[in-house]
Amino acid sequence: MARPHTVDIQGLLSGTGQVLKLVDRVPIEPFEGIEFPQPARVDLTARCADRILMIEGTVHAEAEGDCDACLEHVIRPIDVEVGERLDPDIDRANDPFGEGNVLVDGRLDVADLVRQVVLTVLPMGLRCSDECKGLCGTCGANLNAGLCPCDQVQVNDGEQGGKSKMEDPAE
Repeated sequence: MARPHTVDIQGLLSGTGQVLKLVDRVPIEPFEGIEFPQPARVDLTARCADRILMIEGTVHAEAEGDCDACLEHVIRPIDVEVGERLDPDIDRANDPFGEGNVLVDGRLDVADLVRQVVLTVLPMGLRCSDECKGLCGTCGANLNAGLCPCDQVQVNDGEQGGKSKMEDPAE
């Protein structure tokens, strides 16, 4: 029985010049605190050229989780241009950790391919924006919301003519 989101690629490998259009919505399992609330939108084309399976197209997903810097909840779009070249003679059974591990018994595991290409482009940590300032290391305030109490103390100290809180008692 075929697994969901797998397609038979034997016809492509026969050398007849067939092209397979793959348009699907594929769920992605959570990964290290990052959720994918909606299935990824997949628009791929597969064909065989010179005994190599060529898969091209796009995958769009949304990653959801907490920003690693400010801890705010964030949903970020993930758009991947796919350009895979796979040797159909090397599949998951021959090399489970190789590039062709999305091929199983003459079938393309589209769900596994989508998961791999999306996880490959994820940043090391999910951020709400590239400009995220994170949290104050002293008081924990979200620096994206403006000055924290620590910054205001430093500003007030600066307004006192540069005096520090620890003044010399001899003066």
